[in-house]
Amino acid sequence: MADLTLSGISKTFGPTRVLNDVSLSVRDGEFLTLVGASGCGKSTILRVIAGLEPQDSGTVQIGGRAVDHLRPKQRNVAMVFQSYALYPHMSVHENMAMPLVMSRMSLAERLPLLGRVMPRRREVMKGINAEVDTVARQLQIDALLGRKPAQLSGGQRQRVALGRAMVRHPDVFLMDEPLSNLDAKLRVHMRTELTELHRRLGVTFIYVTHDQVEAMTMSDRVALMDEGRIVQLGTPADLYHNPSDLRVARFIGSPQVNIVSGTTQTKGIAVSDTVLPMQVGLPAGQVVSVGLRPESLSLDIVPGRARLTAKLAHVENLGAEVFLHFILPDSGDPLVLRATLDAFEAHRGRLDQAVALSVDTSRALVFDTAGHRVDSTGRMAAQRPMVQA
Repeated sequence: MADLTLSGISKTFGPTRVLNDVSLSVRDGEFLTLVGASGCGKSTILRVIAGLEPQDSGTVQIGGRAVDHLRPKQRNVAMVFQSYALYPHMSVHENMAMPLVMSRMSLAERLPLLGRVMPRRREVMKGINAEVDTVARQLQIDALLGRKPAQLSGGQRQRVALGRAMVRHPDVFLMDEPLSNLDAKLRVHMRTELTELHRRLGVTFIYVTHDQVEAMTMSDRVALMDEGRIVQLGTPADLYHNPSDLRVARFIGSPQVNIVSGTTQTKGIAVSDTVLPMQVGLPAGQVVSVGLRPESLSLDIVPGRARLTAKLAHVENLGAEVFLHFILPDSGDPLVLRATLDAFEAHRGRLDQAVALSVDTSRALVFDTAGHRVDSTGRMAAQRPMVQA
């Protein structure tokens, strides 16, 4: 096990700068997820850590020592790819044993015919087989050791890829969108399995995904990336409730945060047909964006809360809960409200009907024209530091 530190990592491919001075500290045994849209640089960070891609500047430290000069196999990291990268002609057992065979046997001992007559090979293989069997039992794939990858389901192949990484006992696990090829139901199941596996192993996990649900449900901390930079680093709750940037607020949360336009006034922020009683310390007449999470809106009229009048445009019935889509008539801004089915039934309305919504302004988020979060003093809300111990 080991901690990991990136200091000032930059990387350019031709005229395109993929990583811009990225600094990051991952604690020993932590599950940290890099999340962001495709092309933001998160997979490149993994490849730099693994030594598969040299950085243009900056340093990588694993366990307190610089590894920039080390080849990939000398860094003691294990990478699990989106495509699993299993050898199709080998059995599950052979795929899992391959890293140990390559590291513990000489070239002569690995040769099919010559290796069999070498006295040391049998003892080494005995130890390798024992380690593979132990990991296979941990992952509950011990019954599959004789099969070929083509005979396995997507979830089983994913476990084999994890097992091949686990037998090496790496200091750091690097996972590049390992669940993206699975169907929705299996992804949910594998999220739980990966979280439990991390808890059992206690090893540092660095996980890359574009799926914010994976990032929120599995991680100790999340680093949201955009255009080669870390926009915000913190716990899933930090990024959801206290985003420092409009990009973070929009990316984190399902359904997505509602963003409505507003104008500052002396008594609050004017939005559509109402004034939200919020003070952000900006001069009157400033244009701002107000973020309202779906759960901060209510069909019930709550005394003391501001009200918005909106037209019901669409209903998504998900069983126990309902997503109600509204349109603010003055601005045309869309709103999504999350409600329980009982609450919706009690206030059932027709499409295009005007409905009064209560707004919990204590949960509202305010951003300036540059997309930065502002607080009650009018200053940018404090951002999480890029490097944390």
